[in-house]
Order: sequence, then C-alpha cells, then structure tokens
Amino acid sequence: MKWPHSALCLLAAAALAPAAVFASASALGESKVLNRLITPNGDGRNDTFVFRCYNPRDSEIEARIYDLRGGEVGKMRLKQRSNGSDPFSGRDDVSGVYYDLEWDPNAGAKVPGGVYLYQITVETKVYKGTVVVIR
Repeated sequence: MKWPHSALCLLAAAALAPAAVFASASALGESKVLNRLITPNGDGRNDTFVFRCYNPRDSEIEARIYDLRGGEVGKMRLKQRSNGSDPFSGRDDVSGVYYDLEWDPNAGAKVPGGVYLYQITVETKVYKGTVVVIR
C-alpha cells in the first residue's frame, strides 16, 4: 500500500514527537508549543508554528528550525510579547514575560512539507522538538 505524503508526515511526527508537549521553566510559568502540525495554505489557521516561551528576565532568545539532516531552514521571530498573568493557567497573581515565537515556512525560501526540528535557547534552558509542515 502506498501512503500519501501527508500521512507519512503525521506518522513521522508521532514517532519523533517528545512525550511532553511542554517543559516547565519555573513554578511561575511554563513554555510550550501552541501548534505542532502546521498547514501553511493561507487560510489563517495553523499557517505558522508558534512556541510560547516564558522569559521573565527578558533574556536573549535563540530560536531556529532545522531539517532532519541538521541544516538550518529558518529562524523564529517574535510575534508578540505579553506581561502579567500566566496565559496557561489564567491566574493573574503571577507576573512574568511571555514571548510568542513564530516560524512561517512560507517566508523566504518556502520549505517543502515534512518533519522539522526546532531548538529554542533561553539562558541555559533549551527546548527541542518536532514540527510537521503539511502541504
């Protein structure tokens, strides 16, 4: 049986995806992937990959996307920054700074559908995982 390309991407993502969808940065905030499967078709839904990063000290962030061979295919950019309440728990008794980092697979050199790796570094904390582009 021949599998369609999109089904193979989903199977690969399931095999490569880390068990946890988020990593705790501290007791006051957490960082996590907002969407792991993206369909950059211009419909305004899941067109980009977004990672919400807890960064209370407003530290420098390095966020890159790689293909499965280790070649860099893009960098994530700051989509928005928010102060105040924890966007995950809805609590307003904590303070902090959250960054929404975004990667658009159509920006610059349009990447083909497939599985990609992300690596985000904030101070000494490194977040890694997979994202699937479905075309």
